[in-house]
Amino acid sequence: MNLLTGKIPDNIGNMELMESFDLSMNRLNGEITPNFSNLNFLNNFNMSYNNLTRQIPASTQLQSFENLSYVGNHLCGPPLTKNCTSKGIPTDVANDGSNSEGSRVNWL
Repeated sequence: MNLLTGKIPDNIGNMELMESFDLSMNRLNGEITPNFSNLNFLNNFNMSYNNLTRQIPASTQLQSFENLSYVGNHLCGPPLTKNCTSKGIPTDVANDGSNSEGSRVNWL
């Protein structure tokens, strides 16, 4: 709940020993980077209530968190029951013409 905006940086997966990651209730957009699969020690994960889109990256770690970790976004794929198109776009937003581009977050 820090009102962060922009995209999650690709290099977030470099923080391999991270155990807890909560960016819920911000204004993040774009997609969840596949580099999250490098975070093998995550016990707590919450990306709910942002403006994230596309398919949740297939990795054992991200698939193990409950649906509540992803609610309030435009995501699809396991562990969610919402299906994705062949391009990894949620079927309910595939043709709405929205653009998830936005400003970048300055991560320290």
